Amino acid sequence: MKPSLFVLMLFLVTPLLSQEQVDKSDPTGKGSTVIAKLAMRVRVAKSLPDQKSVRVVWRRGGEGLGGLVVRGEFVSSDKAVQIPMGTWSSWMPMKDVVANTKGWDFPSVVVTSEPVVKGKNTSPGIPLTDVRVDFEFAENGKVFKQFTEIAPKGATVGFAFHGADLAIKTKDGAVSPEFISQLNGLSVHAKNRRERLEKSFSDVVPLPKQFGIIGHMGGYGEGPPGLRGGSGYGTRHCNPAILADEFRTLELLGVNGMVDSLKLADAAGVGKKFRNIYWGGPGSGDPMAFFQKPGKVVEMPDGCPYDPELKTYVMKRVAIAIEEHQKVGARDSWALWDDEMGVYAKDHIVRCDRCREGFRTYLKAQKVSLEELGKKSWDVVVPYNVWLPASTAVKGVKVAPTTGMAPIPDNPGDALRYYYTYRMMSHANGQVFPEAALKFKESNINLYAMQGPTPSWNGASLDWHEFYDLKPNTAFVFETSNRDARTWQWESYLADIGRGIANRHEMVMGCLVKPHRGAVAQRMLTVISRGTKALEWYTYGPDYSKGDSFSQSPELLEQVARAARFLGLTEPLLFDAKFLKQPEVAFVSPRSSEIWSRATDTSLTTFENAKWVYLALMHAHIPVDILSEQQLAEGKLERYKVIYIPGTHLRRDAGKVVRDWVQAGGTVFTDAFGLARDEANQKSPEMNEMLGLADRSLKTWGSVEQYRASDLKPLIEISVSAKESEFGWDNTKLQARVGREALNVKTAEVVATFADGKPAVTRNRFGKGEAIVAGLWTGITYSATVRRNDFNMQTDFDSVLRKLIAAPAIDRKVYRPAIASNPMVETIVLTKEGAKSVSLVNWSYHKPLGETSKGILQTIENLRVDLSAMGPMKSVRSLVHGPLVVTNNFVIVPKMAEIDLLIID
Repeated sequence: MKPSLFVLMLFLVTPLLSQEQVDKSDPTGKGSTVIAKLAMRVRVAKSLPDQKSVRVVWRRGGEGLGGLVVRGEFVSSDKAVQIPMGTWSSWMPMKDVVANTKGWDFPSVVVTSEPVVKGKNTSPGIPLTDVRVDFEFAENGKVFKQFTEIAPKGATVGFAFHGADLAIKTKDGAVSPEFISQLNGLSVHAKNRRERLEKSFSDVVPLPKQFGIIGHMGGYGEGPPGLRGGSGYGTRHCNPAILADEFRTLELLGVNGMVDSLKLADAAGVGKKFRNIYWGGPGSGDPMAFFQKPGKVVEMPDGCPYDPELKTYVMKRVAIAIEEHQKVGARDSWALWDDEMGVYAKDHIVRCDRCREGFRTYLKAQKVSLEELGKKSWDVVVPYNVWLPASTAVKGVKVAPTTGMAPIPDNPGDALRYYYTYRMMSHANGQVFPEAALKFKESNINLYAMQGPTPSWNGASLDWHEFYDLKPNTAFVFETSNRDARTWQWESYLADIGRGIANRHEMVMGCLVKPHRGAVAQRMLTVISRGTKALEWYTYGPDYSKGDSFSQSPELLEQVARAARFLGLTEPLLFDAKFLKQPEVAFVSPRSSEIWSRATDTSLTTFENAKWVYLALMHAHIPVDILSEQQLAEGKLERYKVIYIPGTHLRRDAGKVVRDWVQAGGTVFTDAFGLARDEANQKSPEMNEMLGLADRSLKTWGSVEQYRASDLKPLIEISVSAKESEFGWDNTKLQARVGREALNVKTAEVVATFADGKPAVTRNRFGKGEAIVAGLWTGITYSATVRRNDFNMQTDFDSVLRKLIAAPAIDRKVYRPAIASNPMVETIVLTKEGAKSVSLVNWSYHKPLGETSKGILQTIENLRVDLSAMGPMKSVRSLVHGPLVVTNNFVIVPKMAEIDLLIID
């Protein structure tokens, strides 16, 4: 597969646009002043059936666009709501119709017939269709724009208003040409979008055919008023020509499937082109809607996920959904049930008799004994109320910081119930779906719940591993929503978790990639390289129909189109590709550690720490398998040379297996207070023996704010003695951040010390293997510098600290198939039918002082890639640059922008 001249131009001469070009704030300052000078009016020139007079109403916002719906009505020149056909309405101030002077607004205009009045009763008039509406816009009474919108299939038209362009200054103070050119009816707005892309991509580069690329379409309605009708909720236009333009744009973005419905594709006459894959119902809601009572809708009705009637309801919904999918007739069908899944029961578990019985059954399945619980009879074993609000906490007992969870029980048996009650939330969700998943599978439909990216945030009540271990789904799907340029690389972390779950349960894998969150090409390639077969560009919108969209940005549309062409060109190598060789390093962020860090003073610091330890390994080009505690407990660890477990707690059954594995020759790494406690929050002498340590204690002098999708915060620290925080490694002085554990050595060898002489890093021989402990939060410390506002990812990650984290793996000579000279360029080595390739993903960004974007891509010059571990090779080609010179299994990539693929022959 040789790259064409066009491809070289596409990715080299016109590289994928950097985030700084699409993420700047809209201009501000002048818009609100200028809009006060603007007015608009409308004229209905046609309708079927013909009318003597009509009413013309407008609305903006809500109905998928976010915020509340604001409505108004045009009136005639004599202020009557009845406007004669063919007559202009009176002028209406634009500030009444639009509100957004910093971005886009898309007001809708609906034409209705005169209501029928009989006595005291009023009913709507006959529905109108084939409506034509003329628009005029004026500044200080002078008309500067006119256009006409038609609605062949209904009574709704709309227009696009780019308020940000009002801030553009002109010599005479009038509205700018840029604003005038962007002020259009939806038909021209959609047409311009399509023509811009067609002009940029007048190529014959193949688009994906095997990968499912999913789009969204909305805003169109036809027929009588109502949902998706000629007027009503969510209807923004009734013009099939607009649909045709929008679907042509989707084609240019590589889209070959749809979510929610194919009706609009069929209405546009292009339905066959979008039936490669279909993501349909039951839908984004969850089955707990079964318990919704009449009246006000609540987010989570109080019901029991173990209620047998719920299962009956679930299977009825499954039957309806299967019929829906079969009518659509897509090549590949996936059924969504629950978007951004949360847990279905919290404190309900404590109050419900059925849940109490379910809790006892759950404990027995986990092989928990009455002796461990401190009970003599199962009849008295009940869930522990971990959701006790701080206001009702026992006087004098410290409540879990920031979470409002119940105080930590002193009694080991109660602590064990606390732990398993928290875990049971995930079990309660998981047990709802297995029968549904099997039923869908009988009809060749994959069932999935769309998971939010919570492992890269501050965790969640729902544990992915425990949920999927119950086999509730046949597809694993997650979304990428991180907004901070420094955290975009966590998409690899999420994808590695997903890869492990999907492989463990033989599931297909999908992902929602949000272009407007940044790094669209990198996100796409990292998830595709880990086995994703279906992508949704979330969400095209269109912009006038759905918020959280990217279709309003020409730059983002070009980025997505380029990424799709990259995927189309590489599809023969990437679709259904596997890792060339399985990783020899396992990584575990223990669920027990997450649970207890929510309830203790560490307040999820250990959970945050683990994510950065993963990144340090990725920056060292060490591939890993991400495992759960359950997988540790099951064994099957023979292929791993090193296991990283950066967490304070570890289940005893998992710990026993790890001990045996280390004794047999494995190497384990942990850091501050690592593996010090078990799932009952009790001291773990067995782990201490393996680590070669005596009693453990942790000192903190700061905290890390939990990351919640938007932006990283600097560490919060009080001053601490340099003697306590400083230590040496590789002839370099380093500083522990937030806290430390001065390691209390029993049998371990001291490898490094803090400045006060206390052990900072130890190594303990245990049987044939060894255990390495760093007495600091290595991941948090690794992240400390890059947390500054003016970050620079080329310089802010300490290479010596990275060596400390990676040393256990490198010393064991673990498999590192492709090592780039720059740590910010990720390498993923793949194989398919004997062909080998290397995905290159550049995650490096910087944000100089004063920069308003999320970050500016740092292009890497002359990237050296060591391919020695891949075996003999005749030649190497870059998809972007063409043939590369191979010298001793090294190649030089002249310029590394966002992504590239090395093709090995």
